[in-house]
Amino acid sequence: MHLTRSFRLLPALTVGLLLAGCYSRSDMKGEKATAPAASTETAAPDENATTPAPTADATNNSAPATAAAGPLAQVNVFLEVSGSMEGFMPKTGADAANTRFQQHVAQFLSEVNRSSAARKTYFRIKEKPYRDSYQQLSQTVRSGIQQPASSTDIPTVLDTLVSGYYATNTVSVLISDFIYSPKNAGAIPYISTDITDALNRTQRPDLAISVYGYTSDFRGAYYPALNTGVRKISACCDTPIPYYFWVIGPADAVRRFDAALLERQPGQQAHFGVKYPTPASSLLSRFQNVGAWYYGEKDASKRAAGASYHTVAVSSISAKEPVEFVVGMDLKTLPALYRDLNYLKTSLNIQAQDTDAKIVSVFAANEQTKNSSGEESKYTHFVKVHVTKLGKAARPLQLVLRNQRPAWVAQWTTKNDSNINQTGTKTFALSSLMDGVQAVTATEQTPTPVFIIPLTLQPAD
Repeated sequence: MHLTRSFRLLPALTVGLLLAGCYSRSDMKGEKATAPAASTETAAPDENATTPAPTADATNNSAPATAAAGPLAQVNVFLEVSGSMEGFMPKTGADAANTRFQQHVAQFLSEVNRSSAARKTYFRIKEKPYRDSYQQLSQTVRSGIQQPASSTDIPTVLDTLVSGYYATNTVSVLISDFIYSPKNAGAIPYISTDITDALNRTQRPDLAISVYGYTSDFRGAYYPALNTGVRKISACCDTPIPYYFWVIGPADAVRRFDAALLERQPGQQAHFGVKYPTPASSLLSRFQNVGAWYYGEKDASKRAAGASYHTVAVSSISAKEPVEFVVGMDLKTLPALYRDLNYLKTSLNIQAQDTDAKIVSVFAANEQTKNSSGEESKYTHFVKVHVTKLGKAARPLQLVLRNQRPAWVAQWTTKNDSNINQTGTKTFALSSLMDGVQAVTATEQTPTPVFIIPLTLQPAD
């Protein structure tokens, strides 16, 4: 939607894509949002303000934020309050009923407020960010949007968060339905480009974004993204409507915030540019092993307590006498997406030379492994590898978890939301938004793997 000239948030972005629910659309021009009085609403500092927006890296856009131990220095929470969000936050009626969105977001705000982060700041996103207290923003969520925004432009908002609120040991969380409203169908192919340009303008080298998707009942008017179909669906909706948390900041800060506050909340996930430590792992010679092999490390015979092993020494092998070994992995520090068995089964690959090694199964810990006295009790997931031939010398073998786009993104994407009750739980052009994020957070066309576990496969001495 269009920003009014008196509220210049950022240098102009050439974008023709707008959030649904904006009052500048043709079907909503007759509706007028009353601007709040200046004495009751404080805008976050913009580029013309005497006090700059909080950012530790504003003078050095090219310097990556460094990892920091302990609590985060700052968490910024931004809640979109345009007309399209009213159905998530309807004004409290006589029945005092609330939506799942209201329950979820109110709980999330409370958890942020109680978190160990040194500083917490809260904003409503209207024509630009407006500073709120925790109590004010929580009350908006609970009681409903009283004065919906006349416009909220997602590329401009993303630009604002990355350029004005990006700092070491800091994250910003944007809560929105992320529904685009192109001026015309010709603008649709440029959605991903506009997202990339907005996020890339300040060229943050360590930028990471985690996207969390949720659904809620929705009570109000739904405004489809495209102007070519139905312009407004009153008394919507019969189907749950998606909304999203985008966590934006330096990679290490995003990873730590996710683990502290979002991993306990069921929802869909996608992570871009976030880096994770290599999980603890080991070969397990006494757990479902097949054939003649043993640990190839020179001190393995001592079996030191807590030791891990990554070299398979094969005494004999053939098609009739294969070797099978199991690698235990402790994935409990990774996001739920990367612990999901379906994701692991489709995304975990083996890379090797001079061998036909292949993964034959991936499975999770169960009560038997957890209560075992063996080394398998230390691990949350297991990979079984089958081998029938190997080279004449030691060769590296790697277990690689690819960082693939999770299936839910495509499942939640629609090209036309003008009949949302029949379309179902979907968001207009969601895949294009994710394309735009991936382009700016991936250093190469193929995203960096989530982790690589190095092994060695060799003939026995």
